[in-house]
Amino acid sequence: MSTPHFQTGLLKGLIYLRIILHIPFYYGVRPRYFSSPVAYIRFLRRALQLLLVFRHNKIVRVFNGYKLHLYLPAYPSKAFFYAIESKLLKSPPGPTTVVFSMTKACPYHCKHCYQKKDGSWDLDESLMIQTALAVRDTGVAMFDIEGGEPFTRYSKLLKLVQSLDNRSEIWVNTTGAQVKPGMLNELKTAGLFGIMVSIHSPDRAKHDAFTGVPGSFDVACAIMKTGRSAGVVTACNSVLSEDDIRNGELDHLMELTRELNCDFVQLIHPKPSGLWIGKRDGMQTDPKIIQIIQQEHVRYNGRSMHAYPALAAQVFEEQRSVLGCTAGAADRYYIGAGGEVQPCEFLNISFGNVHEESFAIIFERMRSFFKTPGSDWLCCTQADAIQQLFAKHDITQTPLPWKITRELVGTWDRGAPTPIYKKLGIYS
Repeated sequence: MSTPHFQTGLLKGLIYLRIILHIPFYYGVRPRYFSSPVAYIRFLRRALQLLLVFRHNKIVRVFNGYKLHLYLPAYPSKAFFYAIESKLLKSPPGPTTVVFSMTKACPYHCKHCYQKKDGSWDLDESLMIQTALAVRDTGVAMFDIEGGEPFTRYSKLLKLVQSLDNRSEIWVNTTGAQVKPGMLNELKTAGLFGIMVSIHSPDRAKHDAFTGVPGSFDVACAIMKTGRSAGVVTACNSVLSEDDIRNGELDHLMELTRELNCDFVQLIHPKPSGLWIGKRDGMQTDPKIIQIIQQEHVRYNGRSMHAYPALAAQVFEEQRSVLGCTAGAADRYYIGAGGEVQPCEFLNISFGNVHEESFAIIFERMRSFFKTPGSDWLCCTQADAIQQLFAKHDITQTPLPWKITRELVGTWDRGAPTPIYKKLGIYS
């Protein structure tokens, strides 16, 4: 009998058991990582604690193994172990994920776009690849390559994917626009793992109105099917409003993605950044809505909904009891298309530009302000302060440059330390 695509209950437990047994063997024959048997035992305990953070998610069987979480590389890939080593064996711990924008070019006009106001030109190909390799060496085991729309610069996208190796699981964010026959197959050969496709409503007319492009819903659904045919893993990225949640659109979205044979649905809560800087209504601040989504995350990842895609709801994963805010390379960070190094794509602030300084200097500067992970959702708690700095300095293009960013980050409150990282004991 074939192994189910989505695994819950006993099957999920067996995969966790397999991983728990494999990790001691994998590192037991690599003693160079550990200074003593005590250090080895401490590492195993931390690895178990870290993996159990993802226990609320269903496991997705993919072409090269098993995905415990959307942003954790598939087990037992090289990228999976690179992520474990980055988080638990490096000092200070490295990030796992980067959102890497390679171009601002995009034929769509999405209402919420967080980089539509970005002012700088795209990095040239050479500097882009040089930056990507430096990013990988910070410990990044998952590249989330995006635009704009990456397929508008396909040759550049292909070379970027080809420049990375199997230490990183490679995804591409796309609307589906300008994807031509054969492109996904070529990217898969080059090392592409999956695609994240934007569908912001299960209703065709609402999605098309949101993107400003008639027919964009059908394009998104078609590229999801093309991705399955090419053998890449598929995820749906969706920003649903508070009213959408109240009206049951999450259930409709899950039905749609089930029909499309999608692997993951990432539910992104609305954020006051980019074109929505200064926006307050509908920014998902209603505690009842947040609670509903958190409950749906658990339900859709449970046994009763085993046939549906794995739901990755940000408001669940960003809870203080789970991962908290992972910005600033605590677990993830953002590289803008023009070379700005940002703690998160939803924080329109920059710690420097690779055109002006080396990436290593900028990265260390950013890390100095994110020495330990915090629990507050900075995209929400710092939105007003960021907007005020744009107004104070009469800046219309995003992100805020480092010389202005420093006015904010020197005094901001990032909330209490995230308990899981404190429990792991990997930060000083």
